[in-house]
Amino acid sequence: MIRPGNILGMLAFRAHALRTLAARHALGGGAVCFAAGFLAYACVRNSVYYALLPEPLARTSGLTGILPGLVQAILFLLLVYIPAVIVISNAVSGDGIGVSIARQEYRSHASVLLPLWGMLLLIAAPLQWLVPHFLEIGVIEISAGMLFRHVLTLIYTLWAVRQLNYLTWPQALGVFVLSWFTLPIYFFITGFLFALPLLFMIPLVYVAFQWVRGYLASHSNERAFQQHLQALTANPQDADAHYQLGLIQLQRRNVDAARRYFSKALEIDPKDPDYHYSLGRAFELKNEWAPALEKYEGTYRLDPEYRLGDIFREVGKGYVNTGNVEKGVEFLKFFLSKRDSDPQGRYWLAVALQKTGDQEQMRFQLNRIIEQARSNPGFFRKENREWIYRARMMLRDSQLRPRD
Repeated sequence: MIRPGNILGMLAFRAHALRTLAARHALGGGAVCFAAGFLAYACVRNSVYYALLPEPLARTSGLTGILPGLVQAILFLLLVYIPAVIVISNAVSGDGIGVSIARQEYRSHASVLLPLWGMLLLIAAPLQWLVPHFLEIGVIEISAGMLFRHVLTLIYTLWAVRQLNYLTWPQALGVFVLSWFTLPIYFFITGFLFALPLLFMIPLVYVAFQWVRGYLASHSNERAFQQHLQALTANPQDADAHYQLGLIQLQRRNVDAARRYFSKALEIDPKDPDYHYSLGRAFELKNEWAPALEKYEGTYRLDPEYRLGDIFREVGKGYVNTGNVEKGVEFLKFFLSKRDSDPQGRYWLAVALQKTGDQEQMRFQLNRIIEQARSNPGFFRKENREWIYRARMMLRDSQLRPRD
């Protein structure tokens, strides 16, 4: 959910408001805000110039001309422009991570930029109404409202990109200038009669594919759920049935239900490391680190090499998040001595080092994650986007923390 106070805060150049909005990942709300601003500005513009616009611009007046433009603009921003800004920002900052984009990274940018641009359109609409005089050069229109909107867009986009990606002002300007190379794509796809159906089809095909895949997965999960539920009805002391039901609930993000099933499985069979580990994961997802650590330690005692040694990482980050940083560093360093390329373990080691005040070693670990991401194949970056993104943001925050 987008709060008006956060948008107003961004208009006052408050970084805290921007980061709060970015953390909400309100992609749908951002698109609605942009659509409201776009429609307001376009309706004002058309009402002022309806009788003055030459052909073929007159044919695009009214809602029949505005709505296709709105759809094209939103899809272009979401599918082309915002991803380009992220990729260019990463390249300009020296990360060199290619075109791999973390989901959190994308949603944060869209959740900030879309409502920001929508608000700028709303601000420019009254000026477009009050100062209707404009200059025509062919089909190009130059008006006070348009110039005012472009100036605001330049200033606020530079500021937002700088804050989101922890860039310097020259770097943010470079990102903004380079991002304009995507505009020919917009003009190309909107310059043909088939452009609108094509723009509709691209996301619709993707959404349909995701829906079919999700439906098949949920149907398979539902069958498995019913089978395990029947087994549980026949034998309430079937620990594995409780465990499997917990896994299904965890996959559905029903963490509380999963925790109940895992707890029951553990109550029936307290010597199974899978039950300890999965219950620890459920606690971790709720940020309840003390009970999570207890379950991870239980897993470690039962099987020190659980999941090829992953349990050392889990115990280590449990210690870090419960205040025993030295013990956490010990476990994480031992884990990385065997799994040097694991970005999650190295990220948590960086967090631990930050807590100890060792900024130099913290940055070394974070830079190590970035370097490994550059040298490893694409599938490595795809599988570890979250931790690469976290490392990148933590590194930038430590080096270029901007002031409000």
